[in-house]
Amino acid sequence: MRLKLLIYTVIVLAEIACGYAGFWQGVYLLKPLIMLSLLFWTFGYRTSHSLLWIGMWFGLGGDVFLMIRGKDLFIAGLSSFLVMQIFYISAFLQTITRLKKTQFNPVRWWYIVPFILYAAAFLAVLHPTLTQNPATAGLWIPVVAYAVCLCSMGAAAALRKGSVSRMSYRWVIMGAVLFIISDSSIAGNKFLQPFEASSLIIMTTYAAAQWLIVWGMLKE
Repeated sequence: MRLKLLIYTVIVLAEIACGYAGFWQGVYLLKPLIMLSLLFWTFGYRTSHSLLWIGMWFGLGGDVFLMIRGKDLFIAGLSSFLVMQIFYISAFLQTITRLKKTQFNPVRWWYIVPFILYAAAFLAVLHPTLTQNPATAGLWIPVVAYAVCLCSMGAAAALRKGSVSRMSYRWVIMGAVLFIISDSSIAGNKFLQPFEASSLIIMTTYAAAQWLIVWGMLKE
């Protein structure tokens, strides 16, 4: 596990360095390796975690779409990640069903409230910018759909509490929160106010999120 984490970290840091250096051939090589390495290492678990594994492939597709320069493939990347979120949500909820924890404690539903509030607040912030600009008005519905799926993924991760080991729960919920931070940074940088450290924040939180979610699910 430590060796895999070291290799994974080196891939992520090298990809970030190539991006800042403008060495796009390196980015094209290294960025897909982030998800490909996780897919390779978890190949033996694909049967028991098939939903997660399929979602990871769509995550790889989203990475590829969003890294291509010279073409606006934002909608393609957003769609691929949206499908990934749906598979991740299904995988999280399947965990609860598989372990026969189908009767939720009513108190546990309070865990999803922060995700609902965050989605509503973030969409409220984005709404004026997206809808009043003719160039981005057509993106409002796709962005709303993705934000709902993204925060639903976080809520589904929260609902695993009590159905899995503490380590699995903590890793997955931390990964879900980091994923929300990463994608919020993408939206903020693209639609609100570009900021200098955007690439660093987006990639580090994204890579950490994928690692924590994937390995956390395998430790349930």
